[in-house]
Amino acid sequence: MLAPSSIGVFEDMGDLAKPSDQSLEEDMRSFLDAIKDQPAYSRSTWLAYDTDLRCFMDYLQQTCGRAPRLTDLNTSQVANFLDAERKTGRRQSTLIRRRSTLRSFAAYLQQQNTTMSGLFDPHADHIVRVIQGAHAKPAKPALGSADIQKIWAILQASRRPRARRDMAILALLLETGLSMGRLVCLDLSDLESNRGKMHLRVEPEQAVWVVLEAAVEPLQYYLKEGRPELNPSPEQNALFISQTGNRMSRQGIWQVLHYWGKVVDLPVALSPRLARNTAALQLTRSRRPISEIQMLLGHSNPLSTQALLRRLSAQAREEE
Repeated sequence: MLAPSSIGVFEDMGDLAKPSDQSLEEDMRSFLDAIKDQPAYSRSTWLAYDTDLRCFMDYLQQTCGRAPRLTDLNTSQVANFLDAERKTGRRQSTLIRRRSTLRSFAAYLQQQNTTMSGLFDPHADHIVRVIQGAHAKPAKPALGSADIQKIWAILQASRRPRARRDMAILALLLETGLSMGRLVCLDLSDLESNRGKMHLRVEPEQAVWVVLEAAVEPLQYYLKEGRPELNPSPEQNALFISQTGNRMSRQGIWQVLHYWGKVVDLPVALSPRLARNTAALQLTRSRRPISEIQMLLGHSNPLSTQALLRRLSAQAREEE
């Protein structure tokens, strides 16, 4: 996917005219709104831009542990993002499209402030090397049952408290597809494991009860034999806690999944996104309503959910 010719060419990273702590979320929404009705962008192109930018924002949120900022749109961070995408099995054409989308987004930001220097160099050597190193075969869209069984076998064999915790985390992710933000914010009071229910905040002033199935037993096991041994303080209300007894962070969840994926030698990196994709695919195969899947995944726009499910279903058919 090529950006329209009016986008222009970037220069090397320079001083930024906008404040360094400005969030990219609003800029991203403004960019998507700006191109939505332009003849140069078809509906499928707009959906691809939306997907690419949300993947980048999710990556920044998970790796930085904060809201993405303007200064994160730099050559080094883009290269790291593309490399993380490559390690999950993204094909070369997808990486090229991701880079093109980010280039168009950066050009839009530059056009909004003519004194701003180029944000990143899309043709930098380390970005090119990442793209050239990608395999041509389609990305693995989700974990298969054999992959999941390998992980369960390793986790069940371990007697370490963190293994009980990590199994509960992965089981909950694979069943619900929760975002990292929602997962780390869960409190003990949000879970009624004896009734197989979880209290999920879907809006600042709205919450629903989600009925759990496969995750119930791992969660009960963790609460009985994992969490108490991680030495939480009496006033610590977080459901998932680190080995220091504090609430786990997004980065901590990322590291947990990556660690177990390497232990069982999965063919792709085990990441929150891969777990969420697996959950989304399982939910749609179970014929759950789009509105329910959207609520669990935390998408604000149902079109994002529909686009994700179409892509995952198509990739899964290619894998068969």
